[in-house]
Amino acid sequence: MRVHGGDIYRNPGVLDFSANCNCYGMPASVQEAAIRGVRCGNAYPDPEWEALREAIADYEGVKPSQILCGNGASELLLALVEALQPRRALLTAPCFLEYERVLAAVGAQTQWHLLSKKDDYLPGTAFLDALKKTDVDMVILSNPNNPTGTLLSPEYLKEIIKLTKARGITLVMDECFLDFLEEPERCSAKQYLESDRHLILLKAFTKTFACAGLRIGYLLCDNQDMLCKCKMHLPEWNISLPATYAGIAATREREWLRETAESIRTEREWLKEKLTELGYRVFPGAANFLFFTGKAGLYEHCLSHNILIRDCSNYRGLGAGAYRVCVRRREENEWLLAALREA
Repeated sequence: MRVHGGDIYRNPGVLDFSANCNCYGMPASVQEAAIRGVRCGNAYPDPEWEALREAIADYEGVKPSQILCGNGASELLLALVEALQPRRALLTAPCFLEYERVLAAVGAQTQWHLLSKKDDYLPGTAFLDALKKTDVDMVILSNPNNPTGTLLSPEYLKEIIKLTKARGITLVMDECFLDFLEEPERCSAKQYLESDRHLILLKAFTKTFACAGLRIGYLLCDNQDMLCKCKMHLPEWNISLPATYAGIAATREREWLRETAESIRTEREWLKEKLTELGYRVFPGAANFLFFTGKAGLYEHCLSHNILIRDCSNYRGLGAGAYRVCVRRREENEWLLAALREA
């Protein structure tokens, strides 16, 4: 099922816990920049994204030449698989639904590694063994994982990169939620970019700067041949001027992101404690959302209270009674808890 969170269009007026955007909303400077972009809308945007790439390079500490910009990370993911045409790919289950969809769109065979509930849905030695033995040419992982929020340790990540590099497997790391961590650089695969031509990182400002509707994503890779192939599968002028201006402004809001991410981490631990007190099994999460299990029907119950949560039953490897909620501000989180307490 092609179902995602954030469906406020068929559920107007709800308090949305199903989409994992920064609960503090888009920074004022980013909003104002997007409006300036609208005022300049008579001109074509820069097809080379020069100013945006320069800003992202400074923000990420990489070279502009290592960056491709996209209409959200999802556009870049599709362009990537269309360019590389993988025959077989390895995914974990559960994982973000779009990975399977884009692989299917190019006819790639997907092999699945089922993650275990008893291991908190973290990959372990069995996944490393699968990497050593399986015949695949692409692996896609998210860190932290969506929908579980689990985080790969730097040591484990290093082992994955070592194995995929040795076997010539393209490793796509989705780090769209990583900047909510206290030390994102420590857990990022970015440090391996220049030493691994098969490594690709996906990022976006969607979650961190709450600009899902503007669609600002980017891809990091040091392999210029791969970048050129990917760019051939992107439409010309794919980043609008409002998105371009907003993206540049977002790169200057590091302190805002640091402060809001810290507040979200504190609130996440409080919400996890309260959900646990209600009897739900809450899994360790490192992002701005929590994954938990309970009885079936909580989605419908919360919706009857004008609260939208993410029913995760359509994720491969999960089933009825699996849910994900974004961490919002205290008053909103208390409304959620009241509805769940009644259930």
